[in-house]
Amino acid sequence: MTAPGRRIDHWKARTLALVLSACAPAAAALTTFLPAPADAQAMTEERRIAIARRLQQSTVTVVAGPSSGSGFVVGRERWIITNAHVVEAGGGRGGRVQVRFGSGTTLSASIIEIDPSHDLAILEVQGGTVPSPPLELTDSDRVEVGQTVLAFGSPFGLDGTLTQGIVSARRDVPGIGGGMARRLIQTDAPINPGNSGGPLVDRRGRVIGVNTAILSRTGGSHGIGFAVPANYVSEVLDRVRETRRTGTATASTTTTTTTTTTTTATAATPTPPDPAPAQQMDLGVVGENWDQGGYVGVRVQRTMPGSAAQRAGLLGAAEPPPPLVARLGVAWTGHIITAVDGVPVRNVDELRTAIAAHRAGDQIRLSVTVGPGVLSGETTATLQQ
Repeated sequence: MTAPGRRIDHWKARTLALVLSACAPAAAALTTFLPAPADAQAMTEERRIAIARRLQQSTVTVVAGPSSGSGFVVGRERWIITNAHVVEAGGGRGGRVQVRFGSGTTLSASIIEIDPSHDLAILEVQGGTVPSPPLELTDSDRVEVGQTVLAFGSPFGLDGTLTQGIVSARRDVPGIGGGMARRLIQTDAPINPGNSGGPLVDRRGRVIGVNTAILSRTGGSHGIGFAVPANYVSEVLDRVRETRRTGTATASTTTTTTTTTTTTATAATPTPPDPAPAQQMDLGVVGENWDQGGYVGVRVQRTMPGSAAQRAGLLGAAEPPPPLVARLGVAWTGHIITAVDGVPVRNVDELRTAIAAHRAGDQIRLSVTVGPGVLSGETTATLQQ
């Protein structure tokens, strides 16, 4: 999530859990296709201008509290795709954010789905009609290294910014929780703070990916950006539609594309709170209440040897940061736990209560942030006696 001039947009690895809401509009909202260029390899000035106008219509700025990012309209439902971290300040699934369209119209939207494993979120406009046509999601498996791409979004709050580059590679990228996102599209198209959530398109203006990260120490584009493949986005949309159709939430099936750290650990025996703010918890961490920078939760000071927390990859402020955090030059605060199984935890007591509700053998998903908010992620631990 990006506060202009304050934070870096980065990709985050998390675990998926699907939940749905609201009904889809009629199928009249069909995608408008741009004609194929006479030369399939050409990206002429006229063509760039035509694509920019098309993207300007359907790309939005998402505002959640003091932070903002990009998004774009997709599908017959005219849902909005953005990054999960962009909407974190909106309160998570079921929360509200503001969406500003290229026409200048601003509407309220609800967060109907979050896929933390690939930093995706789905929004649905409430109390109004989406004034923009959807963009087409194309087959990202056909993307070739070397092909021309365009990135569109709102870097530094500057709406309607178009940049050009090429596909540099297809790459697996590590997340702060120890997981991997598979086959991300690496590009040298400049992607800066605020571009996260915007579309990466081919020379016909079709979406091949969702801009989601820059590996940069300064927050500026240094020629290494990443996008979540459009095929993965389509899978998430289809699962959401199916869940809505059946009225039953379905479990995520992301194992073919994501490896999330899942641990088998022995939870430490619960102990009474220390007199000091730091308290020993049965997850196997020494932590303290955290309420700074717009984030509340439990900051890990240190993890206990062999504990579920340690095996899940959690690290305290007194311990060396994960390699990705160190590589990006992000200030190391220790992992700050903000939620268990998607339910926010605001302090040590709430964290202990959330963990105590589980049995041996249960998997718990721990949402964490670093910075705070500069990098966020999720790790999974399996509790055992």
